[in-house]
Amino acid sequence: MRTAPSPADKQFTACSECDLLLEEVAVPEGSESVCPRCGHGLQEGRPDSVLHAVILSTIGLILLVPAMGMPLLSLSSTGLLHDVSLTEAVLALGNSGYWEVAALVAVCALAAPFLNLWLVFTVSTVLQLGGSPAWLPRLLRLNHHVREWAMPEVFLLAVLVSIVKLKDMAQLLPDVGLYCFVCLMLCTLLMETLIDQHELWQAYEKNRAQEM
Repeated sequence: MRTAPSPADKQFTACSECDLLLEEVAVPEGSESVCPRCGHGLQEGRPDSVLHAVILSTIGLILLVPAMGMPLLSLSSTGLLHDVSLTEAVLALGNSGYWEVAALVAVCALAAPFLNLWLVFTVSTVLQLGGSPAWLPRLLRLNHHVREWAMPEVFLLAVLVSIVKLKDMAQLLPDVGLYCFVCLMLCTLLMETLIDQHELWQAYEKNRAQEM
């Protein structure tokens, strides 16, 4: 005879918008659970989130090095050729007196994307290996805030605007760094699409239960 699970055996989650406490349910692939009070999305059915996180964060970290250090654009004017990388662009903004803009670009296009990829890689790798250390939840919470600041697509949009503005003044040629930066942006977008943060928490709880 099968008995109903006790309240202690159930898992609950709180809506991040209205704080309504709800029982967790299994969400099929391609579906989404929403809060019955405010309609906020709670969880999406994204299977293999841990594996996708490992793969995409690894690719992202590999792309990050050439995207930051290699030239983004080569500018040719009056017989002179000059190229600039993302790091050099930030330093040039600072040297020109635009320290606020340089700091914002450094945070949103350099520091936050790197920290986001490193946190996802660390968390997902530990989870994939079956671990559940006590410090892992802190990294998951930190990544929740870091993701809001990682905006490489904004910098890419600024580069495209610059190309349009300067196309009549000089010849602009895309370089290796720009291609890597575009691939990095696509990688971060795939991370948002294929990885469900809620499933990372569930994987942590599952690993912890198996260790007990």
